[in-house]
Amino acid sequence: MTDGESLSLKSVSFRAGGNEILKKISLSFHPGQITAIIGPSGSGKSTLLKCLTTTVEPSDGKAFLGAQDLAEIKEDYRQKLGYVPQDDVLHRELSVESAFYYSARLRLDPDLTEVDIQIRIGVLAALLGLAERQSHKISKLSGGQRKRVNIGIELLADPAILILDEPASGLDPGTEEDLLKFLQILAEQGRTIVLTTHSMEFLDVADRIVLLMEGHMIFAGDLKNLLQHFGIVHIADVFKAIRENDAKHWARTFSESSLSACN
Repeated sequence: MTDGESLSLKSVSFRAGGNEILKKISLSFHPGQITAIIGPSGSGKSTLLKCLTTTVEPSDGKAFLGAQDLAEIKEDYRQKLGYVPQDDVLHRELSVESAFYYSARLRLDPDLTEVDIQIRIGVLAALLGLAERQSHKISKLSGGQRKRVNIGIELLADPAILILDEPASGLDPGTEEDLLKFLQILAEQGRTIVLTTHSMEFLDVADRIVLLMEGHMIFAGDLKNLLQHFGIVHIADVFKAIRENDAKHWARTFSESSLSACN
């Protein structure tokens, strides 16, 4: 894993079909941290992830890894990146071990021996809590276990950056908590973790929370600062609070606060 370089967006805007979906977003994502991106539907969360994964290029502004423009190092950058989509991308008739094995053969150095691959799969399965499920078909796993297999496939290549789109979608609260604690372990190993979520239940696990509204970034900071900034007691109340003014108001309020200097 290559660590030490921050991922960042500098004045990034994105337009499509005449609509400005992201509006001058400047934001950094750091190794060793989990950043959770939240916001109402249509706020630009998925588009922001697409800019970070180089699926799309910004209409204005740039994305960087360290001082390097992602558009100029796209192929090298993707070698450092793991991306877990919202929907499972697994062949459900394969066993967990087979899914890991075929992914390893596709993604890892072809000179790796069978022994090396099996050792890596075993270590990864243990880390994911799947050691006793390796022989099970993916179709027989729970939703949380399938999500961990998805994450495991990305971790085979030991990415420095892991981006997840709604990883808690469809999970019960207990399983969601376990998943986020696992992501915490990955961050503590020096990885940069970025995720989108609609769930408000366990956001205290995140080091930073980014709130988008109509393409504007209207907050970035930790949970304590978010509660203070919007004058609320519980994170679940934030969507009610932001309905009291428009997105431009909240973006301006944030940019004029001391918090905006920390991004």
